[in-house]
Amino acid sequence: MPTPPLSASAAPAFALHRWLKGELGSVTAHFAQIYFIPSAGIGMLLFAVLWLADRPAALMGLAASVGATFIALVLRLPRDARRNGLFGYNGALTGIAFGALWQPDIALAVWLSVCVGLTVIASAELARRQLPALTGPFVGVMALSWAMQPWLGLLPRASAFACDTGTPGFVFCSVGQVVFVGPLVLGLLTWYVLALWNARATVWALAAGIATWLGIALLAQHWPALAVQAGGIGVNGFLAALGLGVFHRSPAVRLAGAVLAGLICVALGSLLAPIGWPYFTLPFNLAVWTLLVLTRNVNPR
Repeated sequence: MPTPPLSASAAPAFALHRWLKGELGSVTAHFAQIYFIPSAGIGMLLFAVLWLADRPAALMGLAASVGATFIALVLRLPRDARRNGLFGYNGALTGIAFGALWQPDIALAVWLSVCVGLTVIASAELARRQLPALTGPFVGVMALSWAMQPWLGLLPRASAFACDTGTPGFVFCSVGQVVFVGPLVLGLLTWYVLALWNARATVWALAAGIATWLGIALLAQHWPALAVQAGGIGVNGFLAALGLGVFHRSPAVRLAGAVLAGLICVALGSLLAPIGWPYFTLPFNLAVWTLLVLTRNVNPR
C-alpha cells in the first residue's frame, strides 16, 4: 500500500528527524573516514572496536567527532561531504590520539577543542582547493600540541602498546594502531570491518603490509634503524597502500607507496627521535601525495 502523505503538522517534525539522523550519522562516519570509508555504519563498528580497546580514547574521539560536526555546521560546509565525514575525521583522530596519549583534564579539553576547529578549517580549505587532506591536518595539530606540552601541562598516560614484529600478526596489529588500537585480535577485527566495505582495496593493503613485514624481518639485522621504526612503518605502510587503492592506483603503485612510506619513517625517525618527537602519520601523507602527483597521468586500474 502507498504511504499516506504527512499532515501539515507532522511534516516539520519528520524533516527535523531526517536532519538529526543525517548529522548524527556524520559523527560516526568520521571514524570510518580515517580509513577512507564514507559510511556511518562502518564508523559505528570501528568505534565499537575502539571502545573495547581503550575507553578514554574512544570517549575523547567521540567528543571530538561531535565537536567537528558542530563546527562544520556553523561554517555551513557542503552537506554531502560533511555527512560522509570528510571534514571531521581528522578531528576525531585527534581526539583519539589525545585520549590515548594524555590524561584528561580541563586544559586538555580546551586545547582539543581548538585543535578540532583547526582540523575542520584546514580540511575544508584543502577540499576547496581540490587537494586530498589525508591526515595532514591531524599531523599538523599533533605537532603543534607536542611543541606546546610544557605550556599546556599535559600529563602522559601509560606508554602505548607496541606491535610485535616477530610474527605475521604484526600486519593486523598495525591496522589497529592507526587509531591507537593495540591488541592483535582487535586489529584483526578492525581489518575485517574494513574488508566489509571494500574487500579488494583492503586485501591489497594487507598484501602490502605483509610485504613490508617481510622486508623488516629480512633486513632488520643489517639495518637496525628499520627495526627501531617498525611500528611506524607498519601503520604508515598500510595506510599508504590503502589510500592509493582508494585513489584507484595500480597494485604496483600501492606497494611502492608502502615502501616509500617505510623509507620516510626511517628518515624521519633518525631526525626526530633524538628530540623525542613522533611523526605520527606524516610518512603516509608524504608518500601518497608524492605518488598521486607522479601517477596523475597514468590510467587507473
